[in-house]
Amino acid sequence: MCASFRSEEMCLAQLFLQSGSAYDCISELGEMGLVEFRDLNPSVSPFQRRFVSEIKRCEEMERILATS
Repeated sequence: MCASFRSEEMCLAQLFLQSGSAYDCISELGEMGLVEFRDLNPSVSPFQRRFVSEIKRCEEMERILATS
């Protein structure tokens, strides 16, 4: 894992990714320790975010499969 020090050169970048490949790309960058994320919508509660419905759908499917 990469350590960030104040003297290391850094740059701010904005990524535009397709929804289908976003998870894989961000996961790979995160595992390499090469990115730090900044919340660009700090006033939006976690329950109002776009991905919440997808997480709820996954949790519901997990619940259904566990009871089967």
